[in-house]
Amino acid sequence: MTHETVRGTEPIPQRPALPLVGHAFDIPSGADGLHYVMKEAKELGPLFKLRIFGNEINFASGLDLVAELADESRFRKNVHPDLVILRDIGGDGLFTAFNDEPNWRKAHDVLMPAFSLGAMRGYHATMLQVARELIGKWDQAAGAEAVNVADDMTRLTLDTIGLCGFGYDFESFNRDEPHPFVTALSRALGFAQAKGESIPGAELFKWKQAEQFREDVALMEGLVDDVIRQRRASGDQSTNDLLGRMLHTRDAVTGEPLDDVNIRYQAITFLIAGHETTSGALSFALYYLTKHPEVLARAQAEVDTLWGDSDAPEPDYGDIGRLTYIRQVLNESLRLWPTAPAYAVEPLEDTVIGGKYAVRKGESIQVLIPQLHRDPAWGENVELFDPDRFLPEREEERPVHLFKPFGSGERACIGRQFALHEATLVLALVIHRYRLIDHTNYQLKIKQSLTIKPDAFTLNLARRTSGERRLPTAAALAAGNAPADQDRTAVRRAAGTALTLLHGSNLGTCAGIARDLAADGDERGFAPSVAPLNDAVGKLSPGGGPVVIVAASYNGRPTDDATAFLAWLEGQAPGALDGLQYAVLGVGDRNWAATYQRVPTLIDERLTAAGATPLLARGAADAAGDFAGTVDRFTGDLWTALLERYGAAAEAGKAEPAADQETGLYELEDTTDSVIGGLAARHGVQPTEVLDAYELVDLNHELGRSKRFLKLRLPEGVTYRTGDHLAVLPSNPDALVQRVADRFSLDLDRTVRLRARRRSRGALPVDRPLTLRRLLTDFVELQDAATQEQIAVLAEHTACPPEKRPLAALATADAETFREQVTATGHSLLDLLERYRACELPFEVFLELLPVLRPRHYSISSSAAASPGEVDLMVSLLAAPHRSGEGTFRGIGSHYLQTVNAGDTVQARVLPCSEAFRLPEDDSVPVILVSAGTGLAPFRGAVLDRQHARSTGTLLCYFGCDHPDVDYLHRTEFEAAEAAGAVSMRPTFSCAPEDGARYVQDRIAKESDEVWAVLEAGGRVYICGDGRRMAPAVREAFMKIYRDRTGSDDAEASAWLNALIESGIYVEDVWAG
Repeated sequence: MTHETVRGTEPIPQRPALPLVGHAFDIPSGADGLHYVMKEAKELGPLFKLRIFGNEINFASGLDLVAELADESRFRKNVHPDLVILRDIGGDGLFTAFNDEPNWRKAHDVLMPAFSLGAMRGYHATMLQVARELIGKWDQAAGAEAVNVADDMTRLTLDTIGLCGFGYDFESFNRDEPHPFVTALSRALGFAQAKGESIPGAELFKWKQAEQFREDVALMEGLVDDVIRQRRASGDQSTNDLLGRMLHTRDAVTGEPLDDVNIRYQAITFLIAGHETTSGALSFALYYLTKHPEVLARAQAEVDTLWGDSDAPEPDYGDIGRLTYIRQVLNESLRLWPTAPAYAVEPLEDTVIGGKYAVRKGESIQVLIPQLHRDPAWGENVELFDPDRFLPEREEERPVHLFKPFGSGERACIGRQFALHEATLVLALVIHRYRLIDHTNYQLKIKQSLTIKPDAFTLNLARRTSGERRLPTAAALAAGNAPADQDRTAVRRAAGTALTLLHGSNLGTCAGIARDLAADGDERGFAPSVAPLNDAVGKLSPGGGPVVIVAASYNGRPTDDATAFLAWLEGQAPGALDGLQYAVLGVGDRNWAATYQRVPTLIDERLTAAGATPLLARGAADAAGDFAGTVDRFTGDLWTALLERYGAAAEAGKAEPAADQETGLYELEDTTDSVIGGLAARHGVQPTEVLDAYELVDLNHELGRSKRFLKLRLPEGVTYRTGDHLAVLPSNPDALVQRVADRFSLDLDRTVRLRARRRSRGALPVDRPLTLRRLLTDFVELQDAATQEQIAVLAEHTACPPEKRPLAALATADAETFREQVTATGHSLLDLLERYRACELPFEVFLELLPVLRPRHYSISSSAAASPGEVDLMVSLLAAPHRSGEGTFRGIGSHYLQTVNAGDTVQARVLPCSEAFRLPEDDSVPVILVSAGTGLAPFRGAVLDRQHARSTGTLLCYFGCDHPDVDYLHRTEFEAAEAAGAVSMRPTFSCAPEDGARYVQDRIAKESDEVWAVLEAGGRVYICGDGRRMAPAVREAFMKIYRDRTGSDDAEASAWLNALIESGIYVEDVWAG
């Protein structure tokens, strides 16, 4: 079959290709190659072809295609040329073995139990031990130096797989340089990658690199062979880790053990794959948490609830399943950047895919996972980091083949549970202990070898205080509930009733649960027996007592010890099992959505169809969720149901009196706790010292309107780039707070403790003593325009009809009416409460309705090159008639910064500006800057950058103000820069116009020849400031220049300017005030 000869098919889309080399010269190396194929998928569609030196590779990324390719009756793993190269390292290990090599099946079956849930329980303590090595290293770095996230996560995951898998300690955290194995591995993978990207035969000219590659492979093999020899010599016959299982377990089919060469290949495979992917996943997760403080705050609330304010918690195995939001964070990170970004399949026979594309037997089709994870089926904003995509209810609705971070089918990653357990544990410990400080405003850059990870991603760390973690702990909540849970079964006991516990288990997890249930049943007076499901064929009967089944699926099929049972059960006629009482607990992993709980569900359905009666609803324990919690809840419900039916009343035991404890009355505890810690953590702000503060404008002049200068010292390790913003967390002014006090008759100096009746916004200081003044000043927004939901609450609390009616009308108004009467006028909740005095809203409800106080953003006006550790701000005081026509509106942020002085501390955070708003690094590109008022701020930084670099490239700076003697901001400084050739200043003065130019657009029009010359020379234009008046007027000035030069009409001029904006030539950073 050829692609062209199958009737009714179409060729797979591809770009025009060169003879022999195909598309090879179009594809960049490394991570740029990944971005290239993702871009091709966007432009060519969900299936396209690349030709590379005679090899053809198809890339699939659409959901429907990927779902089709997951059919293992038609497709299987393809060991493509890049994997063939890696066989020099991994041989016939699980990852690189050909499908027909017998060692793949043999090793897979031998090793699968090593990744069961029971095995995870055994690895937990070792994972925790290595995690504490990381914590020890990061504790030393906290507040002193940055940590390289990916490097340290590589140390962590290598030591974890080394110890858990092979009992070998790489001691990575005790080394200044990476372990030689890591160095050799990195070089070897780099050589293999370069070989895959090179012209065939190119390695003949790289004999030195090829020799180094052979030496690196020999070093890795030598280390693994030594570990194997030492284990054999020790006489240790246990099978508690990967190495033990490979050495001492025989294949169930052939009766043969794995040979030493294959054990070596498997060990190298696990040492590579077992740390590369997990370290990348943790690094991406930490990157996204630093960029999304609201997500970090939720994640920290989850771990704080579980572990409380302990600085060194002792996580047990069951804790990991309770960290459901942490797992959502990891899953969302893996959605955006799966660390193994592709897997390949091949057809078993010539076939047609997607209904119209012919593919040959053995032809490689690579599933491009990052693009699949951006399929429209994920909904809108697929580039947005949103862990709520993995809420259980949304996972249930998601197509089963839409999420593939670990590959697909029977050759998917065998160690996914190991990786996710380790990553969840480590991520939780890190965010519980540290504040994460993105000190460089890191912009994601991906590094690719065998896997992908963030390149050169560093963080500064600060230890969190106990106060930041002060939430009700899960342990405390559980302790409060425990007596009731125990009481419901402790007073009843069975009298020797037979209890049959059956398991379907390939890996031992279900058998372990069945044995635990048997032990519990024995204590409760039952006579339990435990057996595989297959032993129960033909033996189930109503007279044999209740039956409890714990079962799993294996790729959607029954486990080996349940196959015969399921076949027998499906043959039972209706009524054949009348009177049998049973319960089913299903064990599975929701990540395998296509087959999740398939066999337990089928057992439950067939038992019911045959007449058996369930004691309780089927349980579904998810290995990717709160597995231990689900099993515990099922167990509690099971004993309740069994003892209610088969138990008899028993005399309750008497509680032992508590032993006396002698303790002192008081204990002192040192703390660096801060009442504002939760709010600061929510917004990612840090204490930042004010070095200088003064007025930039002559306020004695009748035209003087305040514009304040502030210089701040950034916290240790925090950096910025010219043009960035500083987010400052303000405080509400005293007058505004007093209005609240007057409306609710509050004593602002009254000390209160805020109690939350349910989980609430973690930013408010729950269970902390503070004054009402502090609460209203530093934690809530008091001036935001009211919402319809808020006004509906006001109406509910207003009994007086003349005042209730207008509130109710606003609460039910259509969107346009509400916008005109409330949103556009800026009426706040407080404004309405002052107007409608009959509203009897309790203060506590008012507090609940208010948004959390948020930071205000200001353009940094200093040069990162000239002043790397300090930032300058220009802050214009916002004070104007209220839009409602009543009183004066005062900006919260600008009024707050009016009150700070040198030596004060503010809470702040550096935020990156849009990359499009950064000036070209090449100063030969001419630039026009246009601003008014404090919109000049980022351009001052740009001018200082140019002056610092002694640049004399074309830089025209149009700047609007009122009067040259009043508010020409930093005039002396700009004139010095102009004298040095760094800038050509073009000021305009609205109250003292020169040559008729009152505003910036006027001067641009007068100097249109010079402006047009800049555009003709490929220049850039940057606008900053007022978006209501200045920015539209400047746009019109540029369009007029175009119309005058080209004879175009308005529509053509508008299209021209829009094209400049689209291409990044004309860039605006404006606001509407």
